[in-house]
Amino acid sequence: MTPDAPVMLDVQDVRVYYGPRRQPVRAVDGVSFQLRQGEALGLVGESGCGKSTLGRALLRLEPLQSGRVLLAGEDLVLLRGARLKAFRGRAQMIFQDPYGSLNPRHSIGGMLREAVAAHARTTRAAREERVAELLRAVGLDPAYTRRYPHEFSGGQRQRLGLARALAVKPELIIADEPVSALDVSVQVQILNLLKDLQRQLHLALLFIAHDLAVVRYVCDRLLVMYLGQVVEAAPAPALFARPRHPYSEALLSAVPDVGKGLAARAGGGSPRLVLRGDPPAPTHRLPGCPFHPRCPRARERCRTEPPALREVAPGHCSACHFADAL
Repeated sequence: MTPDAPVMLDVQDVRVYYGPRRQPVRAVDGVSFQLRQGEALGLVGESGCGKSTLGRALLRLEPLQSGRVLLAGEDLVLLRGARLKAFRGRAQMIFQDPYGSLNPRHSIGGMLREAVAAHARTTRAAREERVAELLRAVGLDPAYTRRYPHEFSGGQRQRLGLARALAVKPELIIADEPVSALDVSVQVQILNLLKDLQRQLHLALLFIAHDLAVVRYVCDRLLVMYLGQVVEAAPAPALFARPRHPYSEALLSAVPDVGKGLAARAGGGSPRLVLRGDPPAPTHRLPGCPFHPRCPRARERCRTEPPALREVAPGHCSACHFADAL
């Protein structure tokens, strides 16, 4: 991805609320970012932080409370009917569950043919060739077209999910924890496949995960979410070298590392940063910084004044009053 690549996805102050208006669940609470063509952007955070909800909302699979989502300059929130269907051909999602996201009643060939035919008028021969091409692209034998999802392993099913997403030749793919349900050895295969295809096809990729080691391997840039908000945004190398938000510090500290663990135990390394308690309920707005009840660095200002997401280094933004000191 080149820094001057055109912006593919422009997300502006997106909010997704559930429940009563007086006390809604603020699943996504004012998220803004840009994703450029050919870029892989990682979205990370604890379970319940709103990252999967945001991914679904960007593809109009969840209703937005407010905000704008621009794909190559076109506002997706305003699309209806045929225009919305056309958008589906430009943006696709890979779901977390590689079995539950495939229709068990459809053969693999039937599923892919349906996806190809839904967005392009082609001859039967062209569809068959496209199906074979998709299966080869994800490392599967085209002879598998008559098989059903239950006849494949978890890793193979996730390859099929990727093939289905690519069937319509999208410009944007949102991958919602696509390897979290797979064995570690299979995860590596799927991640390598996804990286290769993303670069070959010059796709914009939003990669949602809670595993920082995975996003570091796949992504150019990272967004860290907490309670529905982005608290840090930075190039992946910069965030791993020097996180500028205590929540990001805690996430990195939780990544298993045998060498660091032994060094800390022997007194030769820094101890892990362990967060206190659980995240507050998303139905309540806390005064000040939403992270302050769990933050080991919290001060009085954090309890009263909400921090803005601001640039603390070139391309590196943090929603922490004391980011400059981290």
